[in-house]
Amino acid sequence: MARRRSLAERVVWAVTATVALLLGVQSVLACLAMHAQEDELSETMLEREVQQIIAHILQPGLTSTGTLIDSSRVSAWLTREGAGSDAIPAQMRNLAPGLYHFGPQGKSLHVAVADTDDGRLTVVLDATSAEDRVDRFTYTMIALWIVCVAATAWIARGVAAIAVGPIAAATRTIARSAPDRPLPAEAGGDEAGVLIETFNRFRDRVDDMVEREREFAANLDHEIRTPLTTIRTDAELIGLEADLAPPQRRRLERIAASVDEIIATTESTLSYSAGRFGAAETIELRDFLVASSSALADRATARGLRVVVEVGADERVSVDRQALLVVVRNLVRNAIEHAAPATLRISGDRRELVFSDDGPGIAPDRLARMFERPERDHRVDAGAVRGTRVRGLGLAIAKRLCDLQGWRLAVDSPLAAGRGTAFRLSLGGVPREPD
Repeated sequence: MARRRSLAERVVWAVTATVALLLGVQSVLACLAMHAQEDELSETMLEREVQQIIAHILQPGLTSTGTLIDSSRVSAWLTREGAGSDAIPAQMRNLAPGLYHFGPQGKSLHVAVADTDDGRLTVVLDATSAEDRVDRFTYTMIALWIVCVAATAWIARGVAAIAVGPIAAATRTIARSAPDRPLPAEAGGDEAGVLIETFNRFRDRVDDMVEREREFAANLDHEIRTPLTTIRTDAELIGLEADLAPPQRRRLERIAASVDEIIATTESTLSYSAGRFGAAETIELRDFLVASSSALADRATARGLRVVVEVGADERVSVDRQALLVVVRNLVRNAIEHAAPATLRISGDRRELVFSDDGPGIAPDRLARMFERPERDHRVDAGAVRGTRVRGLGLAIAKRLCDLQGWRLAVDSPLAAGRGTAFRLSLGGVPREPD
């Protein structure tokens, strides 16, 4: 298989070919113009010779037929009713009046035939020397073309080394990081081919990683479902068999609800990772928000967070219920961990929900990184005072889920008096269809 040219070689060939083509066209046009000019000049000189001969040599009835002029450049003959035609070269004897061009034995002869009062005049102009000069001009143009093309190729190599050198160096670096084994990326190699091959390897590696993650998630779902079912069953049996106080019975109910939430969240996570969304269902927005935040009531009370839902009772929205549940609970958990002690108000309507707290707020230079996945704290809050700087992935998960659903999640802080944080969740009404 033929070796593919490197990027630098392609640049050299492209520049050289372009210059060669342009100079070649220019040279050809110059040579054609030179030849046309020589022919025009020779014919002009020939017509002038004819006029001079007619004016100064021919005497009607007195000039004899045959050869009139016989020099190195000009020859002339006069024929009268066939007389004197023997002196004219054979190929010119029977020519009609007009201009002609002959090239016998490497010569260039321009011929003019004209009828005069004393007979038919034939004049020949030898333009061989002029043609030789035109030929030398052509050879000179060819030599200059070759020199210019060679110089262009030499200069293009230097320019390509400067322009393409960083790309070639980057290609070698990328090739050394290719999965499985390093790729050859010599200076004379095909950089484009190396980059494509490296990209394909990385893509295959990413596909394998995604597939392994999905397989792991499916296995995890299978493995944890049995113990979770056991926990839920035991909690229900305890509730049926034991005579429990109301607080204890509420705890058992929360255990069962939490188990259901874990199972539903695991199933939805597997669906989202595979590009499948849950079916949209119409929910009563206020009741949904109250129920979602109530599941975290104990944690919120322990940390000093009061949750107030200020959404109208008549607000309904058609969404993926499980996806919205994950987003809402992550936003409430974030307020518990980072804003408490404070008050979290959930307001808005079916188009946009606002989760605003009056906690310490977030430094402006850290707002842009609020939804990043790295586990480092970007928030200035009470947690910093307690020495807790680790932030979980709740906001990153919520943001990613919003992106998949076609929702918009944004954050604004600080608010009035330099305190407070507001997360704005724009729902849009219906979840986005999978690609």
